[in-house]
Amino acid sequence: MAKAVLRDLRMTPLKVRRVANLVKGKPVVEAQNILLLDTHIASPILSKVIKSAAANAVNNEGADEDKLMVSTIMIDKGKSLKRYLPRSRGRADTIVKRMSHITVIVEEKG
Repeated sequence: MAKAVLRDLRMTPLKVRRVANLVKGKPVVEAQNILLLDTHIASPILSKVIKSAAANAVNNEGADEDKLMVSTIMIDKGKSLKRYLPRSRGRADTIVKRMSHITVIVEEKG
């Protein structure tokens, strides 16, 4: 079991979870192919994190790269940046720019 973590990604967790659900529970090679063809903006970022987790498994634990499987992907809510947008009559609207944390855990099948 090896993992990789990406913290404070400037993307909402809802957008990232949409892509993460496509590859959860699939082999690493198949997950990389799915993310390569996906058009969401979170796909290349998620692909890098999965590649990093696979590299950690191969280098640190001596796992076989062909037998690796994405066992868990957790997309957690990070901190939020609050910005203000001017409105009419001296008022202001709050814009919340959300961040997310990505954790990918990779395990060997056999």
